[in-house]
Amino acid sequence: MSDPYDIRQYEPADRDAFLELFEEVLGGRMGTDWFAWKYEANPYVDHVPIVVAERGDELVGARSFFPLRVAAGDDQYDAFEPCDSMVHPDHQRRGLFTRMTERAIERYEEDVDLFFNFPNHRSLPGNLKLGWRIVGERETYYRIENPTAWLPALEPVEALARTAASSYGALRDRRADSSDAVDRSRYDGVPTATLAALADAETVSAFHVVRDEAFYEWRFENPLWSYRTVLATRDGDAVGALVYGRRERDDGPTTVRIVDVLPLAAGTEAYRTAILSGLLEDVVRENTDADVLVTPGSVIPERTLRARGFHSDQRPPLTWATSSSTHVVRPSGAEPTDWTLSGRQLTEASNWRLAFCEVDSG
Repeated sequence: MSDPYDIRQYEPADRDAFLELFEEVLGGRMGTDWFAWKYEANPYVDHVPIVVAERGDELVGARSFFPLRVAAGDDQYDAFEPCDSMVHPDHQRRGLFTRMTERAIERYEEDVDLFFNFPNHRSLPGNLKLGWRIVGERETYYRIENPTAWLPALEPVEALARTAASSYGALRDRRADSSDAVDRSRYDGVPTATLAALADAETVSAFHVVRDEAFYEWRFENPLWSYRTVLATRDGDAVGALVYGRRERDDGPTTVRIVDVLPLAAGTEAYRTAILSGLLEDVVRENTDADVLVTPGSVIPERTLRARGFHSDQRPPLTWATSSSTHVVRPSGAEPTDWTLSGRQLTEASNWRLAFCEVDSG
């Protein structure tokens, strides 16, 4: 019996069918400007890194990748983050996810050093089956300003719920230390050269995304989000920054996400706290009308986050209301045997230093 499915590399004529499949399977209406930013303008590849499944003239599956440059110390590597994976409901349970992934692993064996991503509990087993290994749980912190954004049934008491949440946040803010250790300024968008120079000034031994000008010029052009930067300076020199994105939806919560943090690793916790606490204060103050503020848990000191009313998704009550993700990794090649790069174990959580800028954000 002949195989009814053709597993092949994406072609330009597939774009509209891909976007239609995205809406059908993942539930979002994405435009061609989003696709152009995410897949066509990526500076780390010269093609669209998507493998598709086709039956007849119908696109029924896609396994997509978000290319990034990753470094550990002075060593740099090409990394692919799987994203936007989908199979049409009428064609599921036929091995298409596995076949598309295997085709991608084969296709990029000579071009990619490693794969890493953050599946939820539903997609984690499929990743493990195909050779990914667990690094650890990805901890995220949330500051909830409007609980009813997730609970439509509570809309009649929205004003009361928002007031209670805002009062709690205001109390935490009054009790938190207000840092005057640095001067702070704000930018619409991203000061590319400044942030690239600030990132280049520190050597990070753990695996992290390379933050050069090419990265900053591309990464924060996502048309679905608007970005702002708060910058810390001392004696006129940049010493730290937070980049945050804001997305407003008609059918969902207004979300503010802190996507980049600098310095990423340099200095003691006290030094980082002195810089980052004031920047976090500014982000919170500028977004009191948002429904939720979200920040990575690994690169901002926990004490700083908790002081501002942020709570971890690894502990109640957020474990009951959020879907956490797991950091997984896989070296390239059909059957990898060496799980080290730069002498560091890929599966050791302490060997990674990640914010949110490495996450493909829709």
